[in-house]
Amino acid sequence: MKSINSQNEYVPLRINLSLRRGTLRLISEMANDMGISIDEVLSFLAEDSVIDLEIDEDLKGIRIPSSCSLEDLRDIIKKRKLS
Repeated sequence: MKSINSQNEYVPLRINLSLRRGTLRLISEMANDMGISIDEVLSFLAEDSVIDLEIDEDLKGIRIPSSCSLEDLRDIIKKRKLS
């Protein structure tokens, strides 16, 4: 994947992926439609999937429960609407 912005650093990474045939077919069609390689499609998908992970908020105070009842979820939503 080539960068237009010289400040972006792309590091070549060789990986082995196991995909279902249908998934590979769709990725291949995407690459063909976009006029790029399958490697570039996978690079775009990887970049896009983590782009929102770089946030400035302090996430240390956030607790993620291992399970949540429907009632707990409703209570959380109500509290967030009030804030």
